Amino acid sequence: MQQSQQISTLSEEKKNLNKKVTLAAQLDATNIWIEPKNKRDKKAKKAKDIQKFTIGFTLVKNITAETGERTLYINIYKPNNDVLTKSADNTFSYENRTLPYSIKKYVEYNGEEQSVTVYWNVDEYLSAGKYRVDIFAEGTLIGSQDFTLE
Repeated sequence: MQQSQQISTLSEEKKNLNKKVTLAAQLDATNIWIEPKNKRDKKAKKAKDIQKFTIGFTLVKNITAETGERTLYINIYKPNNDVLTKSADNTFSYENRTLPYSIKKYVEYNGEEQSVTVYWNVDEYLSAGKYRVDIFAEGTLIGSQDFTLE
């Protein structure tokens, strides 16, 4: 009886350690910045002047994370929480549901800190208000940043 109790306890400990390793191996995006640009590629303050968003962030160093090609999904949320997307077919899986994405970016992750920059050409009407950028990798939200347009 005592042996089966020990096996059960060890099995539970192993499961918890596996969870910790999985969490430790996830990518993490920091230093997220969003720069709205006008048609002259200068920083724009007003929603009506914006032609493009430049979005940058840092994937932090992680010696536990697997190296190799990774697919990142970047979502730009309008003030009404709709995602800016070029096509209804641009989707990915997140927490057992399908989400639209704004930008899909392939990166070669080498375990070291690396900067990533992506661009969004504005083809739609943008209203003033609070926007948000979310960054996803391997079905996990790895970073988020709010910004406001006048």
